[in-house]
Amino acid sequence: MNMYIVTIKLPRNPDHDPKNKITGLCPFSNACSDSTGAHHSFLSSALTEEDARQDADDRGFKHVTRVERIGN
Repeated sequence: MNMYIVTIKLPRNPDHDPKNKITGLCPFSNACSDSTGAHHSFLSSALTEEDARQDADDRGFKHVTRVERIGN
């Protein structure tokens, strides 16, 4: 099993201003405080990069922007 950082993109929030970040309830996760940003990452334990992408799809995230393998 390998660990991957999977980054997804949520639909653009018109209230998002990268120069004036707002913390609060996050649409991605209860463990996140970025309430307006579009890009979020999670850890996926998977055999292959494709499996990690499928993990994102299984969680309902259709727009994967990046998958990075952690470690060897």
